[in-house]
Amino acid sequence: MKIKIKSCHPISFFSCLGYKDADVMIELPEDIIEMILRSSTGDLSGEERCRLEACIEDHPEWGAEVERLKRYAGRGMEMDRFRQLDRIDAWKRVDRKTGKHPGWYRRRMFARWSVAAAVLVACAMGGLWIGQPGEREETSGVSVAEVRPGTFRAELELPGGDRVFLQDARGREIVTKRGNVLANDTTHTLFVQERDSAVVEYGTIRVPAGGEYRVVLSDGTGVWINAGSELKFPTSFTGKDRVVELRGEAYFDVTRDAEHPFIVRTGQSAVRVLGTAFNVCSYDDDAFEQTTLVRGKVEVLYGDRVYPLHPGEQFEMQKKDARVEVKKVDTGLYVSWQEGVFRFRDMPLDEFTVKLQRWYDVNFFFANESCKKYRFTGAIRKDADFRDLIESVTRVKFTLKENTVIITEK
Repeated sequence: MKIKIKSCHPISFFSCLGYKDADVMIELPEDIIEMILRSSTGDLSGEERCRLEACIEDHPEWGAEVERLKRYAGRGMEMDRFRQLDRIDAWKRVDRKTGKHPGWYRRRMFARWSVAAAVLVACAMGGLWIGQPGEREETSGVSVAEVRPGTFRAELELPGGDRVFLQDARGREIVTKRGNVLANDTTHTLFVQERDSAVVEYGTIRVPAGGEYRVVLSDGTGVWINAGSELKFPTSFTGKDRVVELRGEAYFDVTRDAEHPFIVRTGQSAVRVLGTAFNVCSYDDDAFEQTTLVRGKVEVLYGDRVYPLHPGEQFEMQKKDARVEVKKVDTGLYVSWQEGVFRFRDMPLDEFTVKLQRWYDVNFFFANESCKKYRFTGAIRKDADFRDLIESVTRVKFTLKENTVIITEK
């Protein structure tokens, strides 16, 4: 028996705000987005409200975008604020456990979560369901195959070779043979506790496809490790430099120490910093390596050259011909993954599926080569089933067979 149910199409961030073509989109400044979202819950001070109204009055071209954002802010803001509070509480535990103040939640909360909140308003519960009625057929009693998003999971290899599955060891201490303590918190975060030792031990966190994890190193530096990645780190930093090794992708928020530079080594380059926030993407099977700077200053060492970066800049090296480019970018497109959102702008579907493959732990097969040309601008929550979201705004269809997603034209 088939049952027809009324539904609305989940759509991407920019589409749900009324845009049919991302090229005509006017992007509001991040501080304006933040104030509009906060105004929906009455969190603005009188001074901020006056400033917001003055800015809107000075920019009449913002009018339509401001109204659209106000219209949808109330629908998703409460959910997002709840999630923020949960995250703030988690990172307060970082300060309590380490005695250090990496400042993750303080420096990032509004500047970067404001943009993520705007996306989440549109994509709450996997997409904002608004009044574009359509019909979807479901078969009663027949289970629909799901594409399950990733979870917090990782494997820790201890000095000496012992291995621990961190998702099974939440809430307990992990002690190395030399007595170094690694506390695995219930917030999916591994805390490396500082300990004076003349002997340096190394651990390695391996995050499989369909996973992610966080680690607070012994100096208080925070690292978000993406799916299909691994990080090798010392249980305590000794000597002049603080050195870690990365394969894959990770976001770093480095505790400042002017006398001990922090260095991230990849298979292609090294990133040297004092105290800053940046993202490194260096997967073996990618055609490029990227370092994207959010805050502070870094130097990328590649070959015999040093490439300094300033906030909002990205170092990109093409592996095929070793061509290097330093360019201005929207950093949110490259770091939002660790805030629970995929953001993308004018990205071809074949590139986007590479990101989806790592997070959802599925393979993609293009039955029609023409599908690869479709380009996307918007955002998708990482805990959503991406198929409906993309199908609703394009002419592609996803069919799941075992662990392979087959992409065809409708």
